[in-house]
Amino acid sequence: MDIVHIRFNQLNSIMDEHVAAIGNFDGLHAGHQKVIERSKKLALKHKMKLGLLSFDITPRQVVNNIDNYYVLKSLDQKNKMLEDLGVDTLFLIHFNHEIKNMSPIDFINNVIINNNIKYLVCGFDFRFGKDKAGDTDLLKKQSKFETVVLDKVEFDNKKIGSTAIHEYLSHGEIEKANQLLNKNYSIIGKVITGNQKGRTIGFPTANIRPIVNYRIPQVGVYATKVIYKGKEYIGMTNIGHNPTFNFSQTASIETNIIDFDEDIYGEEIEVVFYKAIRRERIFDGIDCLIEQLKSDREEIVNYFNS
Repeated sequence: MDIVHIRFNQLNSIMDEHVAAIGNFDGLHAGHQKVIERSKKLALKHKMKLGLLSFDITPRQVVNNIDNYYVLKSLDQKNKMLEDLGVDTLFLIHFNHEIKNMSPIDFINNVIINNNIKYLVCGFDFRFGKDKAGDTDLLKKQSKFETVVLDKVEFDNKKIGSTAIHEYLSHGEIEKANQLLNKNYSIIGKVITGNQKGRTIGFPTANIRPIVNYRIPQVGVYATKVIYKGKEYIGMTNIGHNPTFNFSQTASIETNIIDFDEDIYGEEIEVVFYKAIRRERIFDGIDCLIEQLKSDREEIVNYFNS
């Protein structure tokens, strides 16, 4: 997949005609995937390349001046998924205050027409330009390219969107979040040294530091799979503050990788979430905690083997 960086008042020499999906695509969820799928059908029909127009950072970060912005996927995860979906060219708009204040017509000329896009596909509520003054009606009036607008896609009586996914994850509703993503939610991180308490009670864990500022699911225990060097392992993941022993103000992400015994400190692993098992709670003592962990692990193994 080729990546073309779009900056303010910078001319590009894109020779190939493209059908392009346009939007934030921050979560690449089921709604986004429908836009890309429709674009792909048009690209095949018209024998053009498939493109995707998006932003290098989410616009609301700049608009609302948010530094601590939570994401659903890292850039590498998104790029890998786009390649799997068949995208030929990723047009990355460098979003800054100049782009934010660009008029809708200037946006059309600089971003769409300038990059040889002949068919544009977007969601029903796509807006662009200064004060979000540009909409799908304006796009449809353009003569140098054709615009296809997709209807709203809903789940659980609400629009499929990144906001809903963030809400589900914050409430630990992993299975609903996964349905909206059309893919299991995952976090990539580097294995770091923790307090190693789990090792002393028979449940050694890989404690990870996420590579980006992911939306972390609600504290609790989850059925997960761990991907390490291309192989999958069953995991029991705890997100929490360790309230029974060694309480920490900052929630940690620790995974007991089942039937696994390798030293992976400093290595990068991906934790893939499948199901919430229980919420975090305080136990009366070490024996109660061990018995609960045994029960959790058995439930998780049975879940994956059923």
